[in-house]
Amino acid sequence: MSQPTRSARRALAPAALSLLAVSALVLSGCASTAAPKAEVKAFTLYAPVAESGGSPYKALADAFMKANPSYKITLEEAGGDTYGQGLSTKLQAGNAADVFEVAPGRGQNFSVLSLAEAGYLLPLDDTNAKTTVPAGNEAMFKSGGKLYAQGLDFTVAAIVANLALMQKDGISAYPTTYSELLKDCAVAKDHGHSFFVIAGSMVPNTGFFSMVMSGDLVYGPNPNWNVDRQKKKVTFAKDKGWNTTLDRFTELKTAGCFQASPEAGTFDTITNNLVGEVSYAGVIPSGAAFGLGGANPKANFVVNPFPGVKASDNVVSASVNYALAINAKSPAATAAKKFLNFASSKDGSGVFPKVSGNLPVVGADFGALPPQYGGVAELLTKGRTYALPNSAWDSAEVYNALGTGVQGLFTGQAKVKDVLTAMDAAW
Repeated sequence: MSQPTRSARRALAPAALSLLAVSALVLSGCASTAAPKAEVKAFTLYAPVAESGGSPYKALADAFMKANPSYKITLEEAGGDTYGQGLSTKLQAGNAADVFEVAPGRGQNFSVLSLAEAGYLLPLDDTNAKTTVPAGNEAMFKSGGKLYAQGLDFTVAAIVANLALMQKDGISAYPTTYSELLKDCAVAKDHGHSFFVIAGSMVPNTGFFSMVMSGDLVYGPNPNWNVDRQKKKVTFAKDKGWNTTLDRFTELKTAGCFQASPEAGTFDTITNNLVGEVSYAGVIPSGAAFGLGGANPKANFVVNPFPGVKASDNVVSASVNYALAINAKSPAATAAKKFLNFASSKDGSGVFPKVSGNLPVVGADFGALPPQYGGVAELLTKGRTYALPNSAWDSAEVYNALGTGVQGLFTGQAKVKDVLTAMDAAW
């Protein structure tokens, strides 16, 4: 398949046609303009399986088809740990879906900029996609001056914790400092719980956990850290903030903050431990607070920042984390663009965030947040935020080096210096 075709018209000089040929054309009544092709109204949507609750992609597809009965969307899903590689394989083989999830920037193997530069994505400048890109985030969605992806919701990357279970164990409030966190880990352990559950065998979660922990040490003090890394003013290995961030994994493990055998944890471990009240909290997208709460009505899941050295250091990562793009080779590009326009419309823009539990990217109001966001509301309204760091990293290999390196920290096969040096080498 190829990009939408353009009618090929052969410009022939009249003098080059013989009278016989002209007569034949007149007598035969041949039309010189081909009939327009019918719009392809059936297309596929490829996305990761929801970690908790229902699929926001299915909800969006169903809402679109209800509003447009003549269109048909087939949802194809993959596990979150295999999605990125699966998409890359499908694109290289030429059998990828018409529409698929992408990540802003270039830090993962399914990131917008990398895929656009490889020629896999269709430009969206003739759609309403620009309305879903927050001011200041354009560079994470544009390549060569063209827009290639559309945001779906505004995600707070933070700690989702079951406050009800913490209070049951005698912890009155979520910790506001790192030292308080370590003390609460001891309380959790005394009651047969762990403060954190981590999917230690899954690179997406070990990497995600690291980026959330880096806020007060790296991106709060220097919001331009990634820019400085691009200019070679800083490196991971020599940065005090990044060294301290990864040192925290050993400190937290020693303090008993993680579940037993954290290096073996999977995404199912996170869901089971939080719903089953084995662990207090996980470092997962904020929307999970709603899905997990639905699975355990007795729980009270709330969203909070990772506690900084001082409470005044606390920041939270908040940015567009989920986006859609269109396959450059899709034969259903017109229908796919109509789907994206619906997703950003007044009727469609609330569908995805309602199921994902994250905030709307169109018309988000930080002054009227759900109660689950009480722990981060002030940070959001005051702009104490930073975008997910890896969205501006040089390549997906940097994030992979971080995620696999943290696994090595858990097993004792790597040291912090090794991990950070590998990240610099991948850059």
